[in-house]
Amino acid sequence: MAARQFSNLLSSDLGALPSLRGLIAFEATVRCGSMTAAADDMNTTQPTISQRIRALEDHLGCPLFDRRGGRLSLNARGEAFYEEIAPGLERVCGAINDIRRQTQERTPVISIAAGAGFTHMWLRPRLTRLENTFPDRSFRLIPIDRDEAPEMQSADIALRFGPTLQDELTDTLVVPEKAFPICSPEYANQHHLDTELDAKALHRITLLHLDIRDPRWLDWASWCRLAHLSPPPLEKAFPYNNFPLLLNAVVNHQGVALGWSHVIQDMLNSGQLVALGPHVTRKSHGYRLSVRNPDSAVIAPIVSWLEREFAG
Repeated sequence: MAARQFSNLLSSDLGALPSLRGLIAFEATVRCGSMTAAADDMNTTQPTISQRIRALEDHLGCPLFDRRGGRLSLNARGEAFYEEIAPGLERVCGAINDIRRQTQERTPVISIAAGAGFTHMWLRPRLTRLENTFPDRSFRLIPIDRDEAPEMQSADIALRFGPTLQDELTDTLVVPEKAFPICSPEYANQHHLDTELDAKALHRITLLHLDIRDPRWLDWASWCRLAHLSPPPLEKAFPYNNFPLLLNAVVNHQGVALGWSHVIQDMLNSGQLVALGPHVTRKSHGYRLSVRNPDSAVIAPIVSWLEREFAG
């Protein structure tokens, strides 16, 4: 049914499809937080990214970003559009890379599955170094948030977030959980936020959060309990459907969100974000690494490389 619908779309109106370059530029801008960062990620220039996004908006007939006041942030249509296209683009790019590699030479393709936020924010920026370290192997990153998903179960290497499982010998805790509030430096200065948040500060700032009912993750209420702070009224806390969108809002000075150490460490190092306290650690939770064939001579060196990256 899906193939027939796609065929009908192509045969009826080729102009209905926007440029793939425009879609990729849009996705990268949202994921990276700015057009400049997206240009660095795609090895091109900021004007090129801007031009591609403008062409995409012209094709769609509506703006995707709010550009008022010199700031770039997604509008409601842009957020909805991103949520629809981001998973599909990831799979399209993965499929293209897979078939290119298969036609060029027969090299082992190693699949690494992890949550979407961790894949975008931690794995993907390290992919080039991983490929340079193992030039005789190809890699496919699979962003998937459900542990029970077939893609997670069949991956050569899987990174899952949640409680440690003492009875599973195939799982290794590689990143203990550490969560803390994050915001842009501009937001911190504007709202006079010091290194540590207190109950009074929590009541006067805008709280952003993920609208996901998943007990594995801390939310503001559970974080406040562990930080020994009285939680503020959370009815006005603004929800987002995925972590890249949430981070884009934080980078654009729209409020304070919870961040996890390894996931947002690169953004802290670059100065896009600042970390506030208190820091909350749950030794019972973290990222667990599991390997489908741990004794494989092809897989084992890659696992060791990942473990060194986690430790660093």
